[in-house]
Amino acid sequence: MSNAVKVKPAHSPRLERRYAQPAPAASPPTPLPAAPDADMLRRCAWDIGSARPAEKYQPSGNHAALMYVSPRQGFAHWRMLPPWVDQIAASRGGAWNGSRPVLRLYDTTSILFNGFNARRFFDIALSGLAGQQLFGLPQGGTTQVAEAGFLLRNGEFIPAARSQFVQFPPDGPSLRADQAALLVDEKLQVRPVASLWEHESFTRHKRILRLKTPLRIAALAMEASACGQSGLLPTFVSELASAQQQLGHEVSVFVPVGRASVPAAVENGGQGRPPYRDGSGVHYHFLDVALDGSPVEVALRFSRAVQQCLAKLPAFDLIHLHEWQTGMASWLGTRPAVVSLSSIEASRLNGTPAAGISLEIQKAERELLKAAECVLAPAWLRERISAEYGVDQARVREIALDGRVPNEWERPLDAAAARKEFGFEPNARVLSFIGPLEYAAGADLLVESWPTVVGRCPMARLALIGLGGMQQSLQDRANQMGIGHAVRLFGHLEGQPLIKLLRSSEALVLPSRQRVQNDEAVVDLARRAGVPVVTTHGGPGHLVRHEETGVVTYDNPGSMVWAMDRILGDPLHAARMGQVGKRGGAYGQSWPEVARYYLDVCAEFFPELTK
Repeated sequence: MSNAVKVKPAHSPRLERRYAQPAPAASPPTPLPAAPDADMLRRCAWDIGSARPAEKYQPSGNHAALMYVSPRQGFAHWRMLPPWVDQIAASRGGAWNGSRPVLRLYDTTSILFNGFNARRFFDIALSGLAGQQLFGLPQGGTTQVAEAGFLLRNGEFIPAARSQFVQFPPDGPSLRADQAALLVDEKLQVRPVASLWEHESFTRHKRILRLKTPLRIAALAMEASACGQSGLLPTFVSELASAQQQLGHEVSVFVPVGRASVPAAVENGGQGRPPYRDGSGVHYHFLDVALDGSPVEVALRFSRAVQQCLAKLPAFDLIHLHEWQTGMASWLGTRPAVVSLSSIEASRLNGTPAAGISLEIQKAERELLKAAECVLAPAWLRERISAEYGVDQARVREIALDGRVPNEWERPLDAAAARKEFGFEPNARVLSFIGPLEYAAGADLLVESWPTVVGRCPMARLALIGLGGMQQSLQDRANQMGIGHAVRLFGHLEGQPLIKLLRSSEALVLPSRQRVQNDEAVVDLARRAGVPVVTTHGGPGHLVRHEETGVVTYDNPGSMVWAMDRILGDPLHAARMGQVGKRGGAYGQSWPEVARYYLDVCAEFFPELTK
C-alpha cells in the first residue's frame, strides 16, 4: 500500500463565486444594410448628374491638368477665371488686343525644369477659358508639363496655371530596338557600340587604347614572308607585324637571312644590308647568321646576333619571340617578352621517344616557357603545353595563326545607308530571299504571308533576289493584297550589291518546298554575312540548327508568319543566331582582329606598357 498522503486543495469562496456565475449571453450580430439595387443606383446617378455640381463649383484659382492617353496622345483640362483675365488685360493695356488663349506643352524629358530649359515646346489653341481637349505628341516616351495662359501679339506668353508633370510611356519596350548598345565606363561616360554582339571586341579595343602609343615592338623570327619565305609561320610573322604597325605602333622584325633572300631594294650596291621597310612601315633587320649545324647551334648564333643588333638601337618596349629558336637569349626575363609557338617538340615527334637533339630542344623549350610571362599558341596546343612542361594555363593564351585580311563581308557597313540605297526606309526590317522565282523555291509562300507580317511589324520589308517564271505574278499578287510597298523584286544580283543587301538584312529566308540548286551556297552566303537562316524541313534544313543558327519550319504561309515572328519579334536572338552561324563557319579572325587581341593580352600581362 502506498504511503502517499492526499492533500485537499484549500477552500476559496471567491473562486467558487467567480466560476459559479453563469456566462453572459452573446449579443446578436448587427445586421448589415442591404446592398442597393441597380435601379436605386441609377436614380442616384441621375439626381447627381441633373444637379450639375461641377458647373456650380467655382474654384478659387486657375487650373490646368494633364494626363496621358497613349504614348503619343494626351488629355488636357483647363480653367482660367474671368477675374484673372480681366486683371491681366487691364495691366497690359493695348498690348492685350489680339491675344489668344493657348495651352503650352513643354518637353521636360530627363531634365530639371525651371520654366525656361525645356527641350522643346509647342502651343495648342484653346476654344475658351475652360474646357478639355485631346492632343497629339510627335513621339512617345517623353515627360510633359502644360501651362494654360494667353499669348500676346508680341510673342509674350502669360501663364495662368501649370499642370503636374506627366510621364508618357514609350512606343515600345525600349527606345533602342536595334542591335546597337551603350557602354557606360567607370566615369559614367556613355559611348555607343554598333552591335551588342561586338561588345567583346569593343571593350578589347578600348583596353588597347590604354597602351602607350606608339609601342616599340621587336619581333624575333627565323622566317618571314617579307623575306621570301612562305608558310604558316612566315605569314603569321609578317602579317601580325603589319597589323600592329597599322594600329599605330613601331614594329621591327629581326630575321636571319642569306644574301639570296634579301629584297633587291636592300642590296645597297653591295655595301651591307640596311633595314628594309616594307609597304606597311615595318622595319626588317637582316642578320648574317650561319644556318649550318644543329638547330640549337643556329638558335644560339641567332640570339647573339640579335643581342649585338639591339645594343645599337634604341630600347624596345616589348620583345616578341616566334618559336623556341629565337628564345635562347641571356636577357630573357629582364624585359617584357611574349612567346608564340605553333608546335612543340613533343607534338613534332608524334609519339616517338625523344633522344639526342630532341632532348636538347625540349630543354630549351622548357627554359623558355619558364622564363616567359605570356605564351601564345593555337587552341589545340594550349593543353599540350601545360601537360608537357607544367605551364599554368592562365599564362598560355589562344591565338589564331592563320588570320585573314578583312574582306567585303567584314568591313564596316552602314546598314541604314545600305537599306536606303536599295529603296528601303533606313529603319526598315528587311528579310531577303535568294533563289529562283519558281514553285519549288517557295517565294510565293513568303508573299502570301506578308500581309500578316506587315500587320504585326509595319516596317517589315521583303527583298526577292532572283529570276524565274513567277516574277511578274509575285509582284501582281503583292499589289493585289496591298503590300506592294513592302515587297521589292531585284532580279539578279551579285558581287558587292548582293553582299551589301544581305548584310543589311535581318535574315535570309528560304521557304523551299523542296531542295533547289545551289541552296547550300546561298546558306553559306548568310553565314558569311552573319545573319540567321529561315528555311523549311523540305529545304536545306540540315544546314540549320533550329534556334541556334536559324529557324526551321514548314512550307506554308502560316508557318512562315510564325518564323518571321521569331526573327522580327526578338532581334537580339536573331542577331545571336547569325553570329553563332558565322563563328561556326570557316571564317577565321582577320589580321587586325588578331593584332588587337595580341595587344589586349599585352596590356593585361604587362601593366608597365599601359598609360
